[in-house]
Amino acid sequence: MVKILIVDDTLFMRTMLKAIVSDEGHEVIGMAEDGYQGVFEYTQNRPDIVLLDILMPKMDGIMALKTLMAYDPRARILMVSAIQSVKMIKLAISCGAKGYVLKPFQRPQLMQEVNRVLEQFP
Repeated sequence: MVKILIVDDTLFMRTMLKAIVSDEGHEVIGMAEDGYQGVFEYTQNRPDIVLLDILMPKMDGIMALKTLMAYDPRARILMVSAIQSVKMIKLAISCGAKGYVLKPFQRPQLMQEVNRVLEQFP
């Protein structure tokens, strides 16, 4: 069973992501509403993959991504964001994100990316 951490500032998105990955047989071991909380949850629970938003209060997703990669260079982080800027996507990938899913997304698209990241980055 894959352990997943969800980091998004909106309760609706956290709840929806949890329902999708749980339906696929994965375990959500933590949810956070900002980057600070997400980093803390990661250090406490060591998930197999993190679903990370970008625009959040206190600490945004890019800063959380950089912090997580400094803490654990093998971290598997999948950005899930509404920001469609090619510049932002390239920045996230260059900072260590293993993939990028644009909101709004379809369930199969999200799960395809989750599975790809899990398979390609053991």
